[in-house]
Amino acid sequence: MPRKARYTKGTRVEPPSQQPPTAPPASSPSADDDWLIPLPSNMDPEANDVDSFDEHIDRMFATSDAEKRKGRKTTEFWDVDLIDSDGIIKQAKMSVREAMERPLNGSKIILRFNEELQAIGDGAGLLSRILGALGSDYSKFPIWEKSWAKVQDKDRVYDDCIKEMFHFHEDSGSRIKKTFLQQMGRSWKDTRGRLYDAHYKPTRTLEQNLDNRPAGIPKEHWRWFIDYRNDPATKAKCKQNALNRKKQLYTHTGSSKSLARAREEESQKQGRRAVRGEVWILKHKRLDGTYIHEEAQRIGEKIFEIEQQDETTRILSENDFLAQALGKEHPGRVRGIGFGPTPSQLFRPSSHPSVDRAQIEEAQRMLFELQAEVTAKKLKRKAKEDEVAAEKTKR
Repeated sequence: MPRKARYTKGTRVEPPSQQPPTAPPASSPSADDDWLIPLPSNMDPEANDVDSFDEHIDRMFATSDAEKRKGRKTTEFWDVDLIDSDGIIKQAKMSVREAMERPLNGSKIILRFNEELQAIGDGAGLLSRILGALGSDYSKFPIWEKSWAKVQDKDRVYDDCIKEMFHFHEDSGSRIKKTFLQQMGRSWKDTRGRLYDAHYKPTRTLEQNLDNRPAGIPKEHWRWFIDYRNDPATKAKCKQNALNRKKQLYTHTGSSKSLARAREEESQKQGRRAVRGEVWILKHKRLDGTYIHEEAQRIGEKIFEIEQQDETTRILSENDFLAQALGKEHPGRVRGIGFGPTPSQLFRPSSHPSVDRAQIEEAQRMLFELQAEVTAKKLKRKAKEDEVAAEKTKR
């Protein structure tokens, strides 16, 4: 678990050089599935939409420290492993600010992944915060773009920031990169909504709202964004999304920890691989073991009943005990697994094993072997040097 400390952090944003378009085009509708209940399809992906349960947990805290923190706030230090250019590994405690502001002197933070190519461990927690901070940095990604898909320089930020800070092997299908960019994009969109709510007031004049813009955002960029949010089509979509949000049945007892990290920790506790139905129940129970509400209890009891009738339903599939309890999976995500994997990636026939899983496992195995070999050589060399120094002292 991350260690707590306190600091005061100021906002530091450089003005972007790009110029916004002259008019705010309205976003086209798209579907956004809720955790359990299908929601209306007239939802704007760039307005304040409703996250699925998995996405809500994975991205709830992936936001900008600069906008969320006012005055002295608690920060987190993560227990991570650093690897230097010689392959030497050492443990360190690091905050988001330290990772982003201080040079690592050639060292990188080691990321570990599970079979689904999801980052796990404390390194994943630090990564999530950094992706959120980068996504909400409007000096890197301007606020005035219509959608995240149209934002430029994503690849440059990925190469110059993420790959420079973290040590990991990319998969051949670029699934890891795609997931990281999606997390930054969610932060970019979510933070825009929070900035609008915090800095725009309909009772003010246009000039007053422009003067009250967030620090670091140029006046012309904020003007474009205000026009976009006040466009009748955008306002109608935001209103519909607010109504949809009220229909969301499930809250959860999880913290900022992603489902992938929670599942990994539960697997370590049990000494076996935790399945997604167990994680679902875990996230819907309080510390005293009671369910958070009656509907969650009904689902949990149904999962248990299905398992008692057929233990093979624990095995991950399109018809496992969670799928039977909640219904058919929605395209683009797998409930109880977390952000990233899709049904087509996880539920492929067993006769066609995932090449990406094999690649990532082999890469991690080679990494650990190389680390052990280099460390052993370093220690052997250090022992010889100490022996020579001791002989010189005797003379």
